[in-house]
Amino acid sequence: MAALKTTSQHIKQAPSKPAALPTYGALPATGYVRISDLRPILPFSDSTIWRRVRAGTFPAPVKLSERITAWRAEDVRHWLDAQAKEAA
Repeated sequence: MAALKTTSQHIKQAPSKPAALPTYGALPATGYVRISDLRPILPFSDSTIWRRVRAGTFPAPVKLSERITAWRAEDVRHWLDAQAKEAA
């Protein structure tokens, strides 16, 4: 049997993909997220999140019902993007 020769002409390169937007873990692109969804993404505690909300340095949540408070995912993403730009 003859050995097969591999040349660069026969190897196809995969097309390059455009740079993906930051995913921020499981943070959805739109909708609402609760504080439990923010814990794995943000590097600070629940108390610090609320302190930052009161200080105006983190987006304010929306009261969806008497016992449910959530943040707009778009607001959190915008805040994260702004933090990344500040750090750069």
